[in-house]
Amino acid sequence: MCLLSIAWQVHPDYPLVFLGNRDEFHARPTAAADWWQDNPDVLGGIDLEAGGSWLGVNRTGRFAVVTNRPDLPAPGASARSRGELVTAWLKNEPSSAIDLLPERNLLYGGFSLLLAKPGKLERLSGGNGTSQLERTEIPPGITGLSNTSPDDPWPKLAWLNQQLADTLDAGTPDEEQLINLLLRTEPVSDTTGQDVSVLPFVTGDHYGTRSATVVLIDRRGECVFYERRFGPGGHPRGDSRFCFPLAV
Repeated sequence: MCLLSIAWQVHPDYPLVFLGNRDEFHARPTAAADWWQDNPDVLGGIDLEAGGSWLGVNRTGRFAVVTNRPDLPAPGASARSRGELVTAWLKNEPSSAIDLLPERNLLYGGFSLLLAKPGKLERLSGGNGTSQLERTEIPPGITGLSNTSPDDPWPKLAWLNQQLADTLDAGTPDEEQLINLLLRTEPVSDTTGQDVSVLPFVTGDHYGTRSATVVLIDRRGECVFYERRFGPGGHPRGDSRFCFPLAV
């Protein structure tokens, strides 16, 4: 993922509201979001080149999303796939990649990772170029990630966080309304009110926004997962919507 915002324990009826864009090379093979054949309790897309996933949720309410960190040194040829961190959390296997992260931190390219389960949200940041893994529990509120340090967000992330806050203040979140925030192709304003050139939705022919995703989990344990996909030039490539109860 390259731009994401999450409202954690903010809305009285929706403890988790997530929206985010995955920007990637269009030539990179990807499977659309679906229930995984090797683990039918996990829902998410699959990176068919390196394995793993950038975003997913499972039937027990576990949620994970990862962004890379181009601000850190590029990973070496032998680096492990960051997508396996998402997979490990969603499969909830003992002695998984998450459990081994403190020792394996430098084996990954730079990353920021959000991990949620009922009642808890954490942010992990590390990988090549960092001295050690940072793991922080996130309090209730609105936070987000982009391709920079969590402490140095891009203006478009500050904009998205504020838009999500305003949307939730206005009432019940609507998945179509949230998706439309991710599809913005006009400049957004930074903290000084100046327009910036980095846009939320990227429409390049070779590299651009491949998918926009909204995840809603309500107090009753109902989850909505909505993914809209795009090809070169930002042309629509289909969408998928899943609605299911969590086994919590």
